[in-house]
Amino acid sequence: MNCSLFRKEIKNVKTLVVKTGSRILTADGHVERVKRLVEDMAALHNSGVRVVLVSSGAIAHGMKALSLGKRPKAIPMLQACAGIGQNRLMNMYQNIFGEHNILIGQVLLTWDDLRSKKRYLNLRNTFFQLLDCGAIPIVNENDSVGVEEIQFGNNDTLGAQIALLVNADVYVNLTDVGGLYDKNPRDDKSAKHIPVVHSVSSGIQKMASDKKNDISVGGMSTKLKAAQIVTRAGIPALIGDGFDQRLLTVLNNENCATLFMPCEKKMPSRRRWIAFTGESAGNITVDEGACKAIIQKGKSLLAAGITGVNGNFKIGDMVDIFNIDGEIIARGMANFTASEIELIRGNKSEQIEEKLGAVKFNEIIHRDNLVVL
Repeated sequence: MNCSLFRKEIKNVKTLVVKTGSRILTADGHVERVKRLVEDMAALHNSGVRVVLVSSGAIAHGMKALSLGKRPKAIPMLQACAGIGQNRLMNMYQNIFGEHNILIGQVLLTWDDLRSKKRYLNLRNTFFQLLDCGAIPIVNENDSVGVEEIQFGNNDTLGAQIALLVNADVYVNLTDVGGLYDKNPRDDKSAKHIPVVHSVSSGIQKMASDKKNDISVGGMSTKLKAAQIVTRAGIPALIGDGFDQRLLTVLNNENCATLFMPCEKKMPSRRRWIAFTGESAGNITVDEGACKAIIQKGKSLLAAGITGVNGNFKIGDMVDIFNIDGEIIARGMANFTASEIELIRGNKSEQIEEKLGAVKFNEIIHRDNLVVL
């Protein structure tokens, strides 16, 4: 890998996930933009970096084919656009990547594919095999079969999830602005570009404009949320201008992108899935003592610190843990059912046997199956 391809803060890149938005892929001049994007991905690929592309654009290409000026609101019409547009999108990629003699592989996903641990692991194997074969996976949400309740809603979130899935070393989100500004640069010429963000705080979120157009779904706010997910998992993120600038420029020029710095340590794959991907089946409220033990001391959750239970979850299900103020502090996999926890909450470990007749575990959620958020 050529280190000069990346900004000095980004080191040891072996796997890169690039997400590109619909406007980049469909607005006037899009073919030349895609050619530049593919050329830069080919350069990365040939330098030894494993590249995954998360591509929007299927619905937008379908809209063009059907001469629709605005994004449809009805799910069946969105699905029809996706079914028509996905073929056109992949045909474009096939032709352009073919000029560089690079194989591509299509992967279409819904949320259910990631929330199921078994399917999640199968997907990891598929991605790694594609990469081992020297192919570039091209990922999109499976809009042609997805329905409202299982849609990602935007490919910013999908891109973040793929970065977690493949254990990426950097996540790049290409859009039509040069990253984050202190004001909306389209409305205020005095807006100042922010080259580096060390934490996606509430103050940073307030800088985001959520303005959308007739083609795209996500605004800057969704891109910041995606950056927050990957950086908390230990992966740096870049949000940069893929409309007027090249991918390689975004990777190494701080004036064309904002770099979001990661936590010091990468989360292991299993903990990333617990924290950011698995679907919660209920929640548990804990007192102040349990809250401190989990956050500050890295302890397991015991029955004694539980004040409330919500949901009808089973053993092994994912549950969220809330403090007394209703704020989520952690997430983990339960060793007891919701009804069992309701019976033993507030009890010390030696009292559990009296209530349940047997002690299967000492911990409601063991620290190895718990991630602080």
